[in-house]
Amino acid sequence: MTISNTNKRVRKYPLELLWNSPAFRMIGDIYYVGDKYVSSHLITSEKGHILIDTCMPSTGPLILKGVVDIGFNPKDIEYILITQAHIDHLGSTKLLAKETGAKICIGEADREAAEKGSTTKMGLMGYETFKVDLPLVDGDKIIVGDKELHVYHTPGHTPGCCSLGFHVIYQNREYNGFIFGGAGLNVFEKENLERGIYGGTPQDFKQTLDRLEGLEIDVWLGSHPEDNGTFEKHKLLKREDQPNPYIDLVGWKNFIRKIRQNLQQFL
Repeated sequence: MTISNTNKRVRKYPLELLWNSPAFRMIGDIYYVGDKYVSSHLITSEKGHILIDTCMPSTGPLILKGVVDIGFNPKDIEYILITQAHIDHLGSTKLLAKETGAKICIGEADREAAEKGSTTKMGLMGYETFKVDLPLVDGDKIIVGDKELHVYHTPGHTPGCCSLGFHVIYQNREYNGFIFGGAGLNVFEKENLERGIYGGTPQDFKQTLDRLEGLEIDVWLGSHPEDNGTFEKHKLLKREDQPNPYIDLVGWKNFIRKIRQNLQQFL
């Protein structure tokens, strides 16, 4: 009996194509322009825009296309904010800085890793280093038009990880918005520690959670779409018989609570 090798009939696609996602509006002036693996968000105003994170080194063209597809000019992006110095969040920064002319911002403690690269075997290999125009510290504000983003230094996932707070206007109401820049605990797993991944400390992470737990957040964005169910909520958004699903105070509280529970094994 001859057994056919069905694998030979399976067409091979670049992994990036499997990650690709069309850009879409989430709520108010917030748009998703990332892929299915890691998030990139565009916050728009009449006087310019702010891009949060640039994903993997291969994702830059997708982000640029997404910005155009939703009706904006990449040249109008004033700032690119990087939440953490891992390759999946800063990978396309060099390309996007060139294409947009935007000022590049990252946490002060992550600046050197972004500008010079890292000796780690995981997290910062295979991308082009770039010049940081504005190193961020706790309490900084990024203002473009009527949009004001407040910088929170939230170390743990990386030493210089930054999170961002902002207001969201939706249907004539104001909501508290937030993105936690580094919610992953994978940096503390044994395998990653042995591979020298560029991370912070569990103690720093605990202090970050202590701080974030007290925030009242209505609209929370995920640094990865799985954090806040970005795509699941987008499907719900298409139904007009319910409130915008990205308004999710309960989901935020449950998210932080779950991270705190999972962190215990590393303390």
